[in-house]
Amino acid sequence: MAEHDPEAALPRQAHIRLRRGHLYKYKGLSGVNLAHVREIVRDSMIYCPSPLQLNDPYECRPRLVIGDIAHPAYRPKVDAWVRRCMMHRHPPPSEAEIRDELGRLTQEKLERMVAEATDQYHAAVNARYRIVSFSDSSTNDHLWNEYAENCHGVCLEFYVDPMLGSCFEVEYSDEIRVLDITDNESFDSLRQTALVKTTKWKREGEYRLVLSEPPIDGDPPLVHQRLQFPEKLLTGIILGHGVSGEHRDHLLNAARFRSSPLNFYGAGMEPAPAWRR
Repeated sequence: MAEHDPEAALPRQAHIRLRRGHLYKYKGLSGVNLAHVREIVRDSMIYCPSPLQLNDPYECRPRLVIGDIAHPAYRPKVDAWVRRCMMHRHPPPSEAEIRDELGRLTQEKLERMVAEATDQYHAAVNARYRIVSFSDSSTNDHLWNEYAENCHGVCLEFYVDPMLGSCFEVEYSDEIRVLDITDNESFDSLRQTALVKTTKWKREGEYRLVLSEPPIDGDPPLVHQRLQFPEKLLTGIILGHGVSGEHRDHLLNAARFRSSPLNFYGAGMEPAPAWRR
């Protein structure tokens, strides 16, 4: 990994965009999917899968690298990372022990550490992080076909605000996702790990709510991988043109348990007054 460009490892601003306003989640209604949608509508709880439970096998698996530790602008980042790592030891090391460890660092030793840490990092991310995917459009034909059972399912309309959490825009790039290991606690770590996908997925227009178990300070706790969200943030249900009368009635009945209004739409339509609940 020594050929890694040291300039690329220097501090940089990660470009992460947040979303406020309406976002959408496409769901089928067959089998267990109906129970999942009912849980969202009636109980205001949404399942939050781990990275390995998502449909892309390369989710949240950036390649870890280390830059040139001889670079004068990069070495302080290395020293700070080593200090963070060593402070997890029990008992915590003394300043003399930390300085001794820093004095014995070599490029070869650090590259071995990075190689060993990659699988551990991927496993730790999968064990801790949970992701809820949304789309920026309710009229995405690809999503209606792939995730809403060829328009026999629904598109759930959410109003995203800080009460739900921070929804981040996903970037699409075919470049290899690379994370400098010294940036493992930065915004670039979040970006490279959870917010970049290949261009194969670009037509999904995805935004993500990224949560963790146990929760990071300020984030809501999850219960059995489910997020309890404020009821009023689910504002509507868009019914695909193939939804059966039985499924429509099932969802209307689930909505009667709510105290907040919920609009029912036909796909491509304004809310139908007869369906407004």
